[in-house]
Amino acid sequence: MAEPPPLDDRLFAAVDRLATVVRSARQRLATRHGTSPLQLQIVEHLAGGRRARVGDLAAEFAVASPTISDAVSTLVDKGFVERRTDPADKRAVVLGLTPAGEELAAAVTAEFGPVRRATAGIAGAERATALHVLLRGIAHLVDAGIIRVDRSCLTCAHHEPGAGLRPGHCLLLDRPLPPADLRVDCPDHLSRTTPVP
Repeated sequence: MAEPPPLDDRLFAAVDRLATVVRSARQRLATRHGTSPLQLQIVEHLAGGRRARVGDLAAEFAVASPTISDAVSTLVDKGFVERRTDPADKRAVVLGLTPAGEELAAAVTAEFGPVRRATAGIAGAERATALHVLLRGIAHLVDAGIIRVDRSCLTCAHHEPGAGLRPGHCLLLDRPLPPADLRVDCPDHLSRTTPVP
Protein backbone atom coordinates (compact mmCIF):
# COMPACT_ATOMS: atom_id res chain seq x y z
CA MET A 1 0.00 0.00 0.00
CA ALA A 2 1.38 3.40 -0.98
CA GLU A 3 2.06 6.02 1.65
CA PRO A 4 -0.77 8.54 1.98
CA PRO A 5 -0.10 12.10 0.85
CA PRO A 6 1.17 14.51 3.53
CA LEU A 7 -1.41 15.49 6.16
CA ASP A 8 -1.57 19.10 4.92
CA ASP A 9 -2.46 17.84 1.44
CA ARG A 10 -5.20 15.60 2.84
CA LEU A 11 -6.63 18.44 4.96
CA PHE A 12 -6.67 20.68 1.91
CA ALA A 13 -8.38 17.97 -0.15
CA ALA A 14 -11.05 17.50 2.55
CA VAL A 15 -11.75 21.25 2.81
CA ASP A 16 -11.81 21.48 -0.99
CA ARG A 17 -14.31 18.62 -1.18
CA LEU A 18 -16.57 20.39 1.33
CA ALA A 19 -16.22 23.64 -0.64
CA THR A 20 -17.26 21.79 -3.79
CA VAL A 21 -20.38 20.43 -2.06
CA VAL A 22 -21.36 23.89 -0.78
CA ARG A 23 -20.64 25.55 -4.14
CA SER A 24 -22.66 22.92 -5.99
CA ALA A 25 -25.57 23.16 -3.54
CA ARG A 26 -25.55 26.96 -3.77
CA GLN A 27 -25.57 26.77 -7.58
CA ARG A 28 -28.58 24.43 -7.54
CA LEU A 29 -30.41 26.65 -5.03
CA ALA A 30 -29.60 29.79 -7.02
CA THR A 31 -30.93 28.21 -10.21
CA ARG A 32 -34.06 27.02 -8.41
CA HIS A 33 -34.72 30.53 -7.03
CA GLY A 34 -33.83 32.42 -10.22
CA THR A 35 -30.68 34.06 -8.88
CA SER A 36 -26.94 33.69 -9.37
CA PRO A 37 -24.80 32.10 -6.64
CA LEU A 38 -23.37 35.56 -5.81
CA GLN A 39 -26.86 37.03 -5.53
CA LEU A 40 -27.82 34.17 -3.23
CA GLN A 41 -24.75 34.82 -1.06
CA ILE A 42 -25.76 38.47 -0.76
CA VAL A 43 -29.25 37.44 0.36
CA GLU A 44 -27.75 35.00 2.90
CA HIS A 45 -25.40 37.71 4.18
CA LEU A 46 -28.20 40.26 4.65
CA ALA A 47 -30.56 37.79 6.36
CA GLY A 48 -31.97 38.53 9.78
CA GLY A 49 -32.09 42.29 9.41
CA ARG A 50 -28.39 42.74 8.72
CA ARG A 51 -27.38 45.82 6.71
CA ALA A 52 -24.36 46.40 4.47
CA ARG A 53 -23.00 48.85 1.96
CA VAL A 54 -21.96 47.81 -1.54
CA GLY A 55 -18.29 48.24 -0.63
CA ASP A 56 -18.73 46.00 2.42
CA LEU A 57 -20.22 43.27 0.24
CA ALA A 58 -17.43 43.61 -2.33
CA ALA A 59 -14.84 43.10 0.41
CA GLU A 60 -16.84 40.28 2.03
CA PHE A 61 -17.03 38.26 -1.18
CA ALA A 62 -13.67 39.39 -2.63
CA VAL A 63 -15.18 40.71 -5.87
CA ALA A 64 -15.05 44.09 -7.60
CA SER A 65 -17.56 46.76 -6.60
CA PRO A 66 -19.14 46.87 -10.09
CA THR A 67 -19.81 43.12 -9.88
CA ILE A 68 -21.56 43.54 -6.53
CA SER A 69 -23.43 46.61 -7.79
CA ASP A 70 -24.80 44.61 -10.74
CA ALA A 71 -25.82 41.72 -8.48
CA VAL A 72 -27.50 44.10 -6.02
CA SER A 73 -29.35 45.93 -8.81
CA THR A 74 -30.73 42.60 -10.03
CA LEU A 75 -31.82 41.69 -6.49
CA VAL A 76 -33.51 45.10 -6.14
CA ASP A 77 -35.30 44.57 -9.47
CA LYS A 78 -36.48 41.13 -8.30
CA GLY A 79 -37.80 42.61 -5.05
CA PHE A 80 -35.39 40.78 -2.70
CA VAL A 81 -33.21 43.74 -1.64
CA GLU A 82 -33.91 47.40 -1.01
CA ARG A 83 -31.65 50.40 -0.68
CA ARG A 84 -32.08 52.47 2.49
CA THR A 85 -30.52 55.61 3.89
CA ASP A 86 -27.88 54.72 6.47
CA PRO A 87 -29.17 56.01 9.84
CA ALA A 88 -25.57 56.63 10.93
CA ASP A 89 -24.70 58.65 7.81
CA LYS A 90 -27.61 60.20 5.88
CA ARG A 91 -25.40 60.56 2.78
CA ALA A 92 -24.75 56.82 2.57
CA VAL A 93 -26.94 53.98 1.38
CA VAL A 94 -27.19 50.59 3.04
CA LEU A 95 -28.76 47.46 1.66
CA GLY A 96 -31.30 45.29 3.43
CA LEU A 97 -33.65 42.49 2.57
CA THR A 98 -37.30 43.04 1.78
CA PRO A 99 -39.85 40.61 3.27
CA ALA A 100 -39.53 38.58 0.04
CA GLY A 101 -35.75 38.57 0.52
CA GLU A 102 -36.12 37.34 4.11
CA GLU A 103 -38.41 34.56 2.84
CA LEU A 104 -35.80 33.59 0.25
CA ALA A 105 -33.06 33.58 2.91
CA ALA A 106 -35.17 31.34 5.16
CA ALA A 107 -35.88 28.96 2.28
CA VAL A 108 -32.19 28.76 1.41
CA THR A 109 -31.25 28.08 5.04
CA ALA A 110 -33.81 25.27 5.16
CA GLU A 111 -32.63 23.82 1.85
CA PHE A 112 -29.01 23.85 3.05
CA GLY A 113 -30.14 21.75 6.03
CA PRO A 114 -28.71 18.41 4.88
CA VAL A 115 -25.31 19.98 4.22
CA ARG A 116 -25.37 21.82 7.58
CA ARG A 117 -26.33 18.62 9.42
CA ALA A 118 -23.52 16.53 7.89
CA THR A 119 -21.58 16.60 11.19
CA ALA A 120 -24.61 16.10 13.46
CA GLY A 121 -23.61 12.53 14.38
CA ILE A 122 -20.10 13.55 15.42
CA ALA A 123 -19.46 14.23 19.12
CA GLY A 124 -19.69 17.87 20.17
CA ALA A 125 -16.09 17.99 21.39
CA GLU A 126 -14.82 16.76 18.02
CA ARG A 127 -16.94 19.33 16.16
CA ALA A 128 -15.64 22.07 18.48
CA THR A 129 -12.05 21.00 17.82
CA ALA A 130 -12.71 21.00 14.07
CA LEU A 131 -14.17 24.52 14.32
CA HIS A 132 -11.12 25.71 16.26
CA VAL A 133 -8.71 24.17 13.74
CA LEU A 134 -10.57 25.71 10.78
CA LEU A 135 -10.67 29.14 12.45
CA ARG A 136 -6.93 28.95 13.17
CA GLY A 137 -6.33 28.17 9.51
CA ILE A 138 -8.53 31.12 8.50
CA ALA A 139 -6.66 33.36 10.94
CA HIS A 140 -3.34 32.38 9.37
CA LEU A 141 -4.76 33.20 5.92
CA VAL A 142 -5.85 36.59 7.28
CA ASP A 143 -2.33 37.15 8.63
CA ALA A 144 -0.91 36.25 5.20
CA GLY A 145 -3.25 38.74 3.52
CA ILE A 146 -5.06 36.02 1.57
CA ILE A 147 -8.39 36.57 3.35
CA ARG A 148 -9.27 40.23 3.76
CA VAL A 149 -12.53 40.07 5.69
CA ASP A 150 -12.95 37.90 8.76
CA ARG A 151 -15.05 38.41 11.86
CA SER A 152 -14.11 35.32 13.83
CA CYS A 153 -12.93 35.27 17.42
CA LEU A 154 -9.36 34.27 16.64
CA THR A 155 -8.74 37.40 14.53
CA CYS A 156 -10.38 39.75 17.05
CA ALA A 157 -8.60 42.21 19.32
CA HIS A 158 -11.09 41.25 22.06
CA HIS A 159 -9.88 37.62 21.99
CA GLU A 160 -7.24 36.53 24.47
CA PRO A 161 -5.80 33.15 23.42
CA GLY A 162 -5.90 30.31 25.92
CA ALA A 163 -2.90 28.38 27.15
CA GLY A 164 -2.70 24.66 27.78
CA LEU A 165 -6.11 23.47 28.95
CA ARG A 166 -7.31 27.01 29.67
CA PRO A 167 -9.71 28.21 26.95
CA GLY A 168 -9.45 31.57 25.25
CA HIS A 169 -11.26 34.55 26.73
CA CYS A 170 -13.43 37.28 25.22
CA LEU A 171 -12.38 40.56 26.81
CA LEU A 172 -15.48 42.35 25.48
CA LEU A 173 -17.95 39.85 26.98
CA ASP A 174 -15.59 39.03 29.86
CA ARG A 175 -16.15 35.31 29.57
CA PRO A 176 -14.22 32.18 28.63
CA LEU A 177 -14.38 31.07 25.02
CA PRO A 178 -13.90 27.33 24.75
CA PRO A 179 -13.71 26.03 21.17
CA ALA A 180 -17.46 25.24 21.06
CA ASP A 181 -18.28 28.91 21.76
CA LEU A 182 -16.02 30.47 19.12
CA ARG A 183 -17.86 32.70 16.69
CA VAL A 184 -17.33 32.69 12.94
CA ASP A 185 -19.16 35.96 12.29
CA CYS A 186 -19.24 38.26 15.33
CA PRO A 187 -20.94 41.66 15.01
CA ASP A 188 -18.59 43.09 17.68
CA HIS A 189 -15.40 41.95 15.91
CA LEU A 190 -12.47 44.36 16.09
CA SER A 191 -9.53 43.39 13.87
CA ARG A 192 -6.35 42.68 15.79
CA THR A 193 -2.91 43.79 14.77
CA THR A 194 -0.85 40.82 15.98
CA PRO A 195 -0.68 37.43 14.23
CA VAL A 196 -2.37 34.36 15.67
CA PRO A 197 0.15 32.17 17.54
